[in-house]
Amino acid sequence: MKEKIEIKNRFSDEIIISGKYESIKDCLEKNRGAYLGGANLRDAYLGGADLRGADLRGADLGGANLRDAYLGGADLRGADLRGAYLGGADLRGANLRDAYLRGADLRGANLGGADLRGADLEGAKGYCNSHDFTQEIIRQQPLKTFNEKEWAVLGQIFIHKICWNTIKKKYKKPTLSICKKLMKVGFGEYLNQVKEVEHES
Repeated sequence: MKEKIEIKNRFSDEIIISGKYESIKDCLEKNRGAYLGGANLRDAYLGGADLRGADLRGADLGGANLRDAYLGGADLRGADLRGAYLGGADLRGANLRDAYLRGADLRGANLGGADLRGADLEGAKGYCNSHDFTQEIIRQQPLKTFNEKEWAVLGQIFIHKICWNTIKKKYKKPTLSICKKLMKVGFGEYLNQVKEVEHES
């Protein structure tokens, strides 16, 4: 059953889209090509939504459920995704520059080729298998954070896309050191994963 849905601009309260739709998800999918910048979509249920290439610059998606959503190529620059659930979401090639991902759950999300430059990644969860996420975390650290041996190991991860498990087995000491340093800046999942690998072997 269709109901009247209004999507407003989070900053001006101006109506961006208005009409009868089955849900907010249905509304967004049918207006995917529209300018949705600044849309107030806080806590919206958008599980499995097809939003490929959507223009969601500066949109408020805080606390939204985007499980298994298709966001490949979407423009999410400056979008607020704090506390959003992005488990299994396809974010390949999405523009997440300067987006707020603090506390977002990224378990199983595909961030291949996503632009995370300047994004607020603090407190995010489920990120340790994403090379793109890891690369941005490292990029945001001062150069002096890591020593020469550690940079050599990080280079293996970024250039060859080697998983942490392989790196851990091949470069045990510097890998542990890197993970401990990342834990100090709020990214403890790497150390937990490395410890699991150690326990299993």
